[in-house]
Amino acid sequence: MTATVALGKQMVDVAVGDGPSPTGGWLLPALLIVTTVVVLIALAVVLRERHHRRRRDELQTRLANLESILIGLSSKVRGAGKPTAAPTVGEISANGEDFIPRGPLSTAISILRHDLGPELPGPDRIDLRATIFVYEQLEQPLTPADLARDLNLSLRSLQRGLSSSLGCTPRELILAVKMREAKRLLLDDEFRVQEAARSVGFEDPFHFSRRFKTYYRVSPTEMQAIRNRSVA
Repeated sequence: MTATVALGKQMVDVAVGDGPSPTGGWLLPALLIVTTVVVLIALAVVLRERHHRRRRDELQTRLANLESILIGLSSKVRGAGKPTAAPTVGEISANGEDFIPRGPLSTAISILRHDLGPELPGPDRIDLRATIFVYEQLEQPLTPADLARDLNLSLRSLQRGLSSSLGCTPRELILAVKMREAKRLLLDDEFRVQEAARSVGFEDPFHFSRRFKTYYRVSPTEMQAIRNRSVA
């Protein structure tokens, strides 16, 4: 027992810097190595998050540009200077089902589909075609394979097309469109969090809230608080 106590005291003395080190002073170098590794890991996490954030911001900017193209095109279709009222609820959308417009982009898509048919835009505009399809299927749990199949593309062709035009993967596009629409709905005082979640294909509002906060760094309720402050 006495020997054990003595050894314990010796180890404490080494840890606090008192007394000779029986292992040749290994503790300080080990602590320095561990600290360095922890710092490098933390730095890698920060850099990775910044990279993802930059990609998300760039994709949102590109989607905003695509929306402007579609809205402008719908205005030309209905005639310069004429109102771009959407087709009525009973009119047919691209997939043969009733399509209820939700906002400016949705209205533009319904006009284009109704007046120019489901082949618009051309097959070379994978970015526009994919964005339109995701937007029309917001309430569905869409996968990259679903998107490729419905655009009559191989998954590889879809990946290449979106990478070159939008700088994103199919999965990133699907999430970006859903989160963009969810944000618009949450800034509309008619929608609660659960309703916004269902509108973009999330049956579980808690899962939706986690994804939304990860994407925008604010929760859905915080987004609504921002809306309320701006209105007040």
